Amino acid sequence: MVSLNCAAIQDTLVESELFGHEKGAFSGAVAAKAGLLEAASGSTLFLDEVGELAPMTQAKLLRVLETQRVTRVGDVRERPVDVRVVAATHRDLEADIVAGRFRQDLYFRLSGATLHLPPLRQRTRELPLLAAAFLDDACRRNGRNMMTISAAAMTALAAYGWPGNVRELKNLMQYIAAAHVEAVVTADHVAARLDRGARPAREVPRVPVEPMAFRPLADELRELEIKRIAEALEATGGNQTRAAGLLAMPVRTFFEKAKQHGLTPKKKREPDEP
Repeated sequence: MVSLNCAAIQDTLVESELFGHEKGAFSGAVAAKAGLLEAASGSTLFLDEVGELAPMTQAKLLRVLETQRVTRVGDVRERPVDVRVVAATHRDLEADIVAGRFRQDLYFRLSGATLHLPPLRQRTRELPLLAAAFLDDACRRNGRNMMTISAAAMTALAAYGWPGNVRELKNLMQYIAAAHVEAVVTADHVAARLDRGARPAREVPRVPVEPMAFRPLADELRELEIKRIAEALEATGGNQTRAAGLLAMPVRTFFEKAKQHGLTPKKKREPDEP
């Protein structure tokens, strides 16, 4: 498997990394180079943070996925590739589609099979297993005897919200293995690192709050999409091309959505028309 973190590389270099380039295609291209799509041919390409790709790169990636052929930067020849693409992101791509930041056709092409991984705070049954595994690994890396986690410490871990997710838990176990000589992880060890120590939180009086009403997110996104398209059309006097520009949405996508929601401006009749 070949991997690329789309958020860790400049937009101007992503195309070269993905599709490759020919000698002299740009400044610094002193030799031809195969891209990751070619390198992963016959196997898997993992695109981490795929939502960070620039729109032009999204369009080129879609073409490769559709045709299974890649064109290097600075070349006109197409090279066949046989690659499986796995993508990951922390972004809400459906909301990005509505906002015009991600191509809907690429989303459909990538989402043939999807896996949603809930945050650690929603996976309490996995927390003891992950904590123990991370602690054992940290002890081995530090060349020290294995440590165990007390019941009180595990209770403290389970009560924490984990805003940093699994990475925060792993970092905590690495710190404990390096900083404490005891064989048992106590609640104090955990509390000190998670800033849950000695000083209790000030009691805040509770105010009754009405429960929030929830609706399917897809319905709310659809309503927002219709509202924004209608507002853009009104602001541009019904000019769909300019309205699409206001929303940073591809013109073709805007036309399709306006027609889908019945927002396509009607043509005005000429005075002599019946």
